[in-house]
Amino acid sequence: MSDEKTTPALPPDKKPSEPGSETEAEKKEEELGGRMTFIEPLEELRRRIIVTLLTVAFSFIVIYSTSVETVAYYFMKPLRDVVQKYGSFQYTSMAEGFLFDLKLATVAAIFVSAPMIFYQLWAFVAPGLYKRERIYVGPFMIFSTLFFFAGAAFFYFMIFPMGAQFFAQFAEVDWIQFNPKLNETFSFVIMMLFAFGLIFEMPVVTFILARLKIINVGFLNRNRKYAILIIFIVAAVITPPDVVSQLLMAAPMLVLYELSVLVTWIFGPRPKKAENSG
Repeated sequence: MSDEKTTPALPPDKKPSEPGSETEAEKKEEELGGRMTFIEPLEELRRRIIVTLLTVAFSFIVIYSTSVETVAYYFMKPLRDVVQKYGSFQYTSMAEGFLFDLKLATVAAIFVSAPMIFYQLWAFVAPGLYKRERIYVGPFMIFSTLFFFAGAAFFYFMIFPMGAQFFAQFAEVDWIQFNPKLNETFSFVIMMLFAFGLIFEMPVVTFILARLKIINVGFLNRNRKYAILIIFIVAAVITPPDVVSQLLMAAPMLVLYELSVLVTWIFGPRPKKAENSG
């Protein structure tokens, strides 16, 4: 008998591992960016939040120390043109003017930091995505920022002056003055700026939902009539009570919905064809 040990034969479908070769599990792990422990996502989230806050804080310092008066002028200009005909701006508490500048500089800093905020959000989510899905980070940042600013600009240049004129028309030069308070005006305008900015993110949101296979083009087409109804309800709530204002608000939202349908058709899953009934 020979003392040599024979190595067991490998099954036909198995091959000995070679240096540098990767298993299927390792490839998937590499595609997903590696596995994380339970604590690592929390640490990553903490780091992303800190970077975002530092960016906003730096932008705030620069804006408040150099150009807060310019920002205030252009921020209130659509309303200023109307108020000058009927009255003047006012504040009734001692610190209201100071707080107005602080709030305005903070909001301006957030707008300026929007690209970094969107990037940090995507960078936090990206490790859980496949490599082929990470190519959307650039378009996501660009279009998220553009659509948000487009919504804010639409309110500022279209809805804001129109709404100001509507509310000011109830003033009478002789005995009823239109004297909006700084704090209340700021709260209203900021709320509407962010509301319009978020509304204009509709195509970006549908893109994400389509890539996650939560919605498809068939779902949006089937529910178009309900979407149109909701759009006109929203337009009636957030605009002055006249038909022209509501149409000016509803029109871009309808365009955004149809754009969302197109985005879903291009990037989303195809709807399953109904099986023929026997």
